[in-house]
Amino acid sequence: MKSLSVHLTDTCNNSCIFCVVGSHTGTPEKVNKKMVYEFLAANKDKGYEAVNIHGGEPTIVPEFLDILAMIKENGYKAISVQTNGRTLRDIEFAKKAVENGASLFVVSLHGNTPELHDYFTSVPNSFEEAVEGIKNAVKLGIKVRTNTCVCQQNLEQLVDIVNYSMDLGVSHVNISNLHTAGNCLKNFGLVVPRIQDAIPYVEKAVEACVRRNVKVTLEGYTSCVLGDKSRYMIDWEENKFKLLYKSFIMNDYSEFMSTQTRTKSSSCKTCKEFEMCSGVYNEYAAAYGFEEFKEIV
Repeated sequence: MKSLSVHLTDTCNNSCIFCVVGSHTGTPEKVNKKMVYEFLAANKDKGYEAVNIHGGEPTIVPEFLDILAMIKENGYKAISVQTNGRTLRDIEFAKKAVENGASLFVVSLHGNTPELHDYFTSVPNSFEEAVEGIKNAVKLGIKVRTNTCVCQQNLEQLVDIVNYSMDLGVSHVNISNLHTAGNCLKNFGLVVPRIQDAIPYVEKAVEACVRRNVKVTLEGYTSCVLGDKSRYMIDWEENKFKLLYKSFIMNDYSEFMSTQTRTKSSSCKTCKEFEMCSGVYNEYAAAYGFEEFKEIV
């Protein structure tokens, strides 16, 4: 599916210690909303079926509902919103978002308890508010996908987190390797696990979703460490994004990520997945090298 992706804001009402864009409440806003409107209007008849809105936290933007309405009016078939879910605790706000075209909420859920989730967000009560937001979205009949970032502090709880997500009624669980930029780079030693240490927990979390017949996807990992679980990796060839990030337009987001934010070793060239693999995040490779990544022959 050809889709547009819009970075709607730099600000956020959370301050996650691994946030790739380093967003928090005090982040100066550098997003030009006029460019957002122009980008959406300019691409409406070019075969793009869906629009993904993200930030920062897009739902706190004053123009959020108007932008949803504009996307709907321009004929895009689907609108996904990446959110921490906190504003959705107000069911009237959630209803307005749905009425204006939101068809999927991708909600960040990094713990199954307030202590764990709020540790990552640095905001008390953010867990309860996110959970209430998920419940409201499910109640309204809108699809919800949770996104859980795999960190040193939640490895052992990963199965509990995905089970908790499914108990809330979500239709899709996404498990993400950390993108080592922004706050994640600042806190690298604190939050980033060795991938070889994380994989056993990731595998068990995938199996928990499969047992309950809930869709599960993996993001940011490589086939060589996932083994047979690599079939659950997001297929970026099937999910092409044209991205507006502030004043920059990236015509192929996955290509940008592969060529600018990730790297491969010389030994990767003999791997049968070399052409399809996006590689390892640059900062992770710089810290740990490639010893744990073995070519598939």
